[in-house]
Amino acid sequence: MTQAVGDLPLFFKHINGQLAGLEGTYVDDSMLSGSDEFMKSTDVTSQRFEAKPKALDNFVFAGLEISTTDRGLCLHQRKQIGKLTMLPPDAPFSEFKSRLMSLGWITHTRPDIFLAALLNLPKHRAL
Repeated sequence: MTQAVGDLPLFFKHINGQLAGLEGTYVDDSMLSGSDEFMKSTDVTSQRFEAKPKALDNFVFAGLEISTTDRGLCLHQRKQIGKLTMLPPDAPFSEFKSRLMSLGWITHTRPDIFLAALLNLPKHRAL
């Protein structure tokens, strides 16, 4: 397994040069998603640490949504990007704080999306 550089609790497993699976860890939780070969390779670890039975579920880990499909893994950040809608001027401070945190996460993990959002911000004239 290879540890992600920008998100330390996320690990990647490559088999024959191809991405085979992902594992996310957080405190005492571990989430896995990947090919059958990847899932079999994690059986020893699961038995050694007496882990809960594996379930083939989609999951969200640290803002990254991971799904297993017929064609492989699907990674997206729809929830984070969905938070970037415009707010009315009288919105509570907590809403502005939440949007700022989402924007910070996207800036860190997806600079291409951040740049597209930045280029499409409304232009304001100085008074």
